[in-house]
Amino acid sequence: MNKSEHCKEVYAYFGLAIFRAQCVEQSIIQLLIFLVFFKENVTKISSIEKWEVDFDDFDKALSKKTMGHLLGALKELQVLNEVTESTLSKALIKRNWLAHGYFVDRAIEFLNTSGRNKMISELKDIIEIFNSAEDFLQPIAKKLALQYGLTDERLEEMKKEIYPSEIDDM
Repeated sequence: MNKSEHCKEVYAYFGLAIFRAQCVEQSIIQLLIFLVFFKENVTKISSIEKWEVDFDDFDKALSKKTMGHLLGALKELQVLNEVTESTLSKALIKRNWLAHGYFVDRAIEFLNTSGRNKMISELKDIIEIFNSAEDFLQPIAKKLALQYGLTDERLEEMKKEIYPSEIDDM
């Protein structure tokens, strides 16, 4: 593999790692939506329109927060076990490093084949941390979704309503 292709491979793994970090962040947001917004608002629904506006406002407010703040809010709810909390804390550290210093810290390694190979291996390991975090969060979200009647079938119907023309590409 030539140098240019090898550099692209590092960038591709970095892209996948930061994507997986964002997936973890969105999973935390989903949990907070169920654990806070739904819990506080599901019995007070006055209209679909108001629900949608309030939901969107809550989601936007969460989306402006850092992953660290989101994780802190989730920890305050005391719904995570020690292993999940530890994994999410590791994921947060890796996410922040990727976003703020990864290529600065790996500038020398990036200059040679051996270093780039180490970076690829390191990024694969980081991706696995994010995958593990998702493995812990998804069952919690699924359980909460079911409590509110969001079955797999209902979620599929909603997806078709929201993305009717794109459904074949998903």
